[in-house]
Amino acid sequence: MQGETSATVAVVRAVAEAEDASPGDLPLLSDVIDPEAFDALFDDDRAGRSGVCFSFDYCGYVVTVTDDAVELDAR
Repeated sequence: MQGETSATVAVVRAVAEAEDASPGDLPLLSDVIDPEAFDALFDDDRAGRSGVCFSFDYCGYVVTVTDDAVELDAR
């Protein structure tokens, strides 16, 4: 993930858009993953890591996050 948006915020926004819902209407992402550890995986300041890919289930989707994108696949 690049830019000023954290990985957790990018995931919540993507799922909210797919569900045509407000981010506040979604279940807490912290019930599924550790947000601080997740964001650290995609931190622009991390050294020696590239090509990170992380997948998990959230709100009926398999969410796959890479350095460049958030992809949602309906389960």
